[in-house]
Amino acid sequence: MGRTLMLGVWLLVLFPVALSERCHPDDKKALLQLKKELKNPYILASWNPNEDCCEWYCVKCDEKTNRIYVLDISSSVPETNLSGQIPPSVGDLPYLEYLTFHKLPHLVGPIQPTIAKLTKLKSIFITYTGISGPVPHFLAQLKNLELIKLSFNSLSGTIPGSLYQLPNLTSLQLDRNHLTGPIPGSLGSFKKPGPDLILSHNNLSGPIPASLGKLDPERIDLSRNKLEGDASILFGSNKRTQILDLSRNMLEFDFSPLKFPSKSLIWLDLNHNNIYGTIPVALTKVENLQHFNVSYNHRLTGKIPQAGQLQRFDKYSYFHTKLCGSPLPPCNNNH
Repeated sequence: MGRTLMLGVWLLVLFPVALSERCHPDDKKALLQLKKELKNPYILASWNPNEDCCEWYCVKCDEKTNRIYVLDISSSVPETNLSGQIPPSVGDLPYLEYLTFHKLPHLVGPIQPTIAKLTKLKSIFITYTGISGPVPHFLAQLKNLELIKLSFNSLSGTIPGSLYQLPNLTSLQLDRNHLTGPIPGSLGSFKKPGPDLILSHNNLSGPIPASLGKLDPERIDLSRNKLEGDASILFGSNKRTQILDLSRNMLEFDFSPLKFPSKSLIWLDLNHNNIYGTIPVALTKVENLQHFNVSYNHRLTGKIPQAGQLQRFDKYSYFHTKLCGSPLPPCNNNH
């Protein structure tokens, strides 16, 4: 009995990490395979098979289950040696809730289909990479998703209309890609208030679906696309909008009768469109407006209302319109 006890003590001394390792062996196996598929990049140098994977860089273990629930491979160095496609083994982490690939310019290819296996996923955050191909339809199967952020990539094709099926989504960010086609009308079927919609810097075309007027997100950014027609359905005094950016499109609607949320609105940018009418007096009731721009809307006419926040913006916010009054030159008798 004494010799057995002494042997146990020596094992604890010699192999303390192995005997107290929290990491689940299936998670460790998947992570080591992922590292191999990425050709052992320096950013994953801490992934030593002889050490507890809960202590590795880029991952986190849940305190209760000891399963990997965060995988965050991000680089602050543009010249990182990580290259290749998203490894299929990423789908072998069944408890994963947060998945991030960030600032990895040599990460290429499509978004890995095995991500569809990650049914607990709450956040998919893939930004500043070289990934291409479509925004995958399988994302609509991941019912726990709260955030989809696929910004600053080379994604192409259309926006999947099935994304409205995600009941918990609070933010859909697909900006700065090469997406084409219309905004799906089905996105107006999100459960109200609906997610923030950040779709700027793409090649989206056609009208803004009237169904989007049913939603009430805090932020809508559709700027720098090729959208046409009426966007007045996005405005309203009872909405909770904080940021609305429709700049640099081909939108055409009467600005005059629109209403605005007086408490929440802080950013309204409509520059470089074909908006007509006058500046609504209702804008003078917006209390915390910090950014406003209607420049390069050549059909806007009349006197800028001399109240509220509208005079805090310089002439460039009203440039290349037919408006007059401070901060532009005074109106003449023709106004």
